[in-house]
Amino acid sequence: MSRDAAVSPRPASPPLPPPSFSGRPTLSALATVLGITASRLLRGRRIWLFLLLFVAPTALLLLVRHNDAHYEAEEAERVILFVLFFHAVIPLAALLFAASLVQDDVEEQTLTYFLIRPIPRWMIYVVKAVGGALVASALASVFAALAMVAARWGEPGRDVDWLLQRAGIVAALVSLGVLAYVAIFGCLGLLTKRALSVGIFYILVFEVSLANIPFLLRYVTIIHHLRVLSIAWLGLNPADWAIDLAEAPSPSTSLEVLLGASAFFIALGAWIFSTREFRVKTPEGN
Repeated sequence: MSRDAAVSPRPASPPLPPPSFSGRPTLSALATVLGITASRLLRGRRIWLFLLLFVAPTALLLLVRHNDAHYEAEEAERVILFVLFFHAVIPLAALLFAASLVQDDVEEQTLTYFLIRPIPRWMIYVVKAVGGALVASALASVFAALAMVAARWGEPGRDVDWLLQRAGIVAALVSLGVLAYVAIFGCLGLLTKRALSVGIFYILVFEVSLANIPFLLRYVTIIHHLRVLSIAWLGLNPADWAIDLAEAPSPSTSLEVLLGASAFFIALGAWIFSTREFRVKTPEGN
């Protein structure tokens, strides 16, 4: 018998079917999914990329403040925080956090471990999405608040209590934005392997371009509703973004839109995850 005939090819691993579990999932099982998701996002070279992304605006602000003899705190805060951080850092960080929420589990062969746990498939995704949003929000909120303090520290008439209150509001705004973006990009990561490319296209076309055009389409962007809340909660100038308060949604409406969009896309992602078959990599084959 020839050597080729003696060795049979290894079959490809079959797609994982959607298992069905009865009863309620245990808190330890949910905590396991949450812990693995969070630890993956905070390890290796990825965390250094996130930190660089978050630190860059504050470093730039401090550089400008040190070298500009005519430094204006309010203008610096607007440009560095509410333009650079809100337009670029928040959506990009959320995209990097969320686009590979499930794909990383496929690549690292941990998806099978999740699926054999006594947790419904849809809940696995919800926990992973919420975990990704919590990690991204915590990091983004801290560095956004630091950027705000760096911009306004020492400004006449601004005491520590004012800075702390403003920092808390900035952190809340950042968390709302991160949650919405993670929900959108997490869902996108389930639909295409080119989630990063499609996500960057979405950011440039919708969140950067359409949000700056005074037209109805701006109401479907996350950044527009963050701006409405920033105007209402922080007293920013609506003219900076060509927002007419008489036509703009109310702060409560914008808050409902952000939370509703987050819930919708997380639910949509959970449904896609629960019905989709995944081919996982194994030692025997791909």
